[in-house]
Amino acid sequence: MKKNAFIFTFLIVAFSSTINNALQAQLLGKIQDKVGLGGSDTDWNGFPVATQKGGEKDIANTKIDGIALPADKLGINGIYIAQKPIAFLQNNKLDKTIQKFSIELSSDGLYLTLKHNANNDYYKPYRFAPMSDDNEVYHEVAKQQASQGVYFSYENSTREAGYQNARYTDDVQYEGKAAKNGVPLEYLSLLEPGVFVLHKLVRPNNGVTTCEGGSKIVGEENPTNWEYITFNLLAKKGKDVSKWTNDAIVKELKRQSDVKCSSILGGNAANAKMPEKVTGFKDEPSNADLLKAAQARAKQYGWKETVTAVYPTASWTNKYKLLGINQLNTLVSRQMEINVIMKTPKGECAIETMLIEQENVFTTGSTEEKFAGKPVYASGNGSLTPIDCSKTKK
Repeated sequence: MKKNAFIFTFLIVAFSSTINNALQAQLLGKIQDKVGLGGSDTDWNGFPVATQKGGEKDIANTKIDGIALPADKLGINGIYIAQKPIAFLQNNKLDKTIQKFSIELSSDGLYLTLKHNANNDYYKPYRFAPMSDDNEVYHEVAKQQASQGVYFSYENSTREAGYQNARYTDDVQYEGKAAKNGVPLEYLSLLEPGVFVLHKLVRPNNGVTTCEGGSKIVGEENPTNWEYITFNLLAKKGKDVSKWTNDAIVKELKRQSDVKCSSILGGNAANAKMPEKVTGFKDEPSNADLLKAAQARAKQYGWKETVTAVYPTASWTNKYKLLGINQLNTLVSRQMEINVIMKTPKGECAIETMLIEQENVFTTGSTEEKFAGKPVYASGNGSLTPIDCSKTKK
C-alpha cells in the first residue's frame, strides 16, 4: 500500500511539474514578446515593440491633445489627423501605427515640427526644413515665401537620424511585404491653412536655372508606380478635405514648385556677379569671331536662350599632347574661356562660361605656334547662371 501511494504521489508531482514548466515557458514567451527579450526588437529609444496595430485607437487618444501650441498668424499650429495611419517599423515589421499628430511652425516662420504625443515618450519629433537648407539662396527664398504663407518642399531633416522607418500606404497590414512598399515621410507641404500633405519630391522639370517645362513629382513618369507616391493628408479635426483629390494635390504641388523655381531664379539672379573681363592679350580673337562661335554652340544644342554678347575672361592656354610611337610632346591647340550673356524667351538674363578652342597646324614633336588663319570654335560650356539684366550692360 505504501509502495502504491509513493508511485501515485510521484506521478502527481511529475505531472504538476510538467504543467508548471509549460505554463512558465508560455508566460516567459509572452513576457519576451512584450519587452523585446529573446531576440525580439525594441525601437531605437529602447521601448518595447508594439504587438498590436494602434492607428485607429490613436485618433481617440487624448494624450496629444494636451500639447500647448502658441497661436500663429497663418493658422498652422494645431492637432492633425492623418488620412492614412503612419506605421513605424522595425526590420520591415510593424512596430506601432500613429494617426494623430501636432504640427507647429517655428517662430521664424520657416521650420515645421511634427510630434505624436505630448511627452515624446515613444518616437521623437520630426523636423521638416526647407529642401536644400544648406543653399544660402534657397534658405533666404524660403524665408520670404514663409512670410507670405507660401510653403513648398519641406524635407524631413531628421530622416537620416533613424527616422526613415516611418511609412504610410493605403494598407496598414505591414507584416513584412507591404511595409517595403510604403512611402517614407520625406516631404510635407501646406495645401491650405489646416491641411498638409506628405508626398514624394516635387522638382522643376529642367532645374532651377531655367524653370522650363513645368514641375514633376518623382515617379509620376511611370503611372504603374503611382502607388509609390501616394499622398497622405494631415488635416485639423473637422476640416473638409473632400476637394483634395489626387489630381488637385498634384496640381497644387506643381504650382508651388514653379513658384519656388521662379523665386530661386530671382534670388540667384540678384546675387550673381559678372565675371571679370580680360582683354589686350596676344592674338585675342575679334568679338565677332567669339560671338559667332558661341551662337553656333547654342544652335548645335538647340538652346532656347539667345546669345546677346560675349567677352574673354582669360587669355590663351596652349594644349599639348604626346603623339606618335615615341610619344613626342606636341602643341595641338589652344583654349580660352569667355563669358556668354544670354536672354531667355521670358526676357530674363543668364550668363555662362564657354570654352573656346583654336587648333594648331602642327607636326608631331613640334611646339611651334601656327594658329594663324585657323577658326575659333566652342568646345565646351558650363551651366547657366541667372543674373539681373541690368548687370549685363556694364
